[in-house]
Amino acid sequence: MTLTRLLLLLALAACKHGPPEAAGAPKELPAPFDADALRAGLPVGTTVLYRLSAPEAPPMLTSWVVVQADEDGLVVQNTMLDDNRDPIGDGVALEKSWEAMEAESRPTPGSELLDLGKQPMALGTLKVTSYFVPNPADEAKIDIITYSKQHPGPPVKLESEVNGEIVLTMEAIEWTVGP
Repeated sequence: MTLTRLLLLLALAACKHGPPEAAGAPKELPAPFDADALRAGLPVGTTVLYRLSAPEAPPMLTSWVVVQADEDGLVVQNTMLDDNRDPIGDGVALEKSWEAMEAESRPTPGSELLDLGKQPMALGTLKVTSYFVPNPADEAKIDIITYSKQHPGPPVKLESEVNGEIVLTMEAIEWTVGP
């Protein structure tokens, strides 16, 4: 498996934190956006450009583009890009309902909500909320997932840590809302 595919798979897998499943679980934190906010904020043509970085690997780019959206959900095309922002391969199309997208962004049990106020990000200074999300299967692993109310949809930043060391950072560096 190429490093490019491995980083893309790690980035996509890291974003898939689902809703709590166990009864009696710790207090459920809210999803950063409800289905209505996602529907309103992600019209066709919305494009997010992410920079992926990992220690001892060159930074890479990936695009997240809404290619179809209606009342029921959306289709997003994820594509790795080269340094000239040309596609590397065909990418991956993901179809989701708005409700599924909301549910997948809801933090898992044991997560903590961090209201960081305004923070400098690649997209500018944004009012952000972050979730500190531990991995129940491995205490050494955590994700810090950051959202901005100015940008309904996927995270503006994700950091994955193992034993306190950042092993993957995915940060939105451009965000264009479709027409």
